[in-house]
Amino acid sequence: MPRKARVTEQERERRLEEWAASSGVELGKVEASQKWVIYAALTFLAFVQGVAPLRRLVGYLLCHCGMGLSTTLIGAVVGTTGRAVRNGQQYEPAEFWKRLRVQRRGHAPPKLRREQVGPVAKFLAAHKKCSVAELLAFIKQKLDVEVDRLTLRRFLKRYGLGCLREEEVHDSPLLPALLRMEGRSS
Repeated sequence: MPRKARVTEQERERRLEEWAASSGVELGKVEASQKWVIYAALTFLAFVQGVAPLRRLVGYLLCHCGMGLSTTLIGAVVGTTGRAVRNGQQYEPAEFWKRLRVQRRGHAPPKLRREQVGPVAKFLAAHKKCSVAELLAFIKQKLDVEVDRLTLRRFLKRYGLGCLREEEVHDSPLLPALLRMEGRSS
């Protein structure tokens, strides 16, 4: 069996520069040993192409390889975001393997659901001057759902609940409909 020619350092640099230019990555701060690891990962990913579980596995391995690669750089290598890499990085190997085997379809289900609009609307109507932290605490305590500020903002916007923090809340045609929704969910 003929042996493939070994990749020279110049060839590796050329290929990495092409990849960096196309992905918008700055390779100036990356050490030579890290470049070899990135090059190996890119070569493997080119071989497996669109097999998503293998891409996620490569990202996980790069996170834990001890080379000090940033999650943003790893995300660029595997074709995802640094946030997605950080989310996957937190799992123990057994949990990561379990999640890797389960195929995900689409987005994760929302933490706050349509049935929960009523209680949130009722709380906002009763506590017009409440802070975001107080609203988050209410949601955690009463609905047993823990959300961040961005998720809360999207929820309030999606269901038009921002108007409930204003003084003219009692004149809003939205309030009776929201309170009726709460009655159905109970």
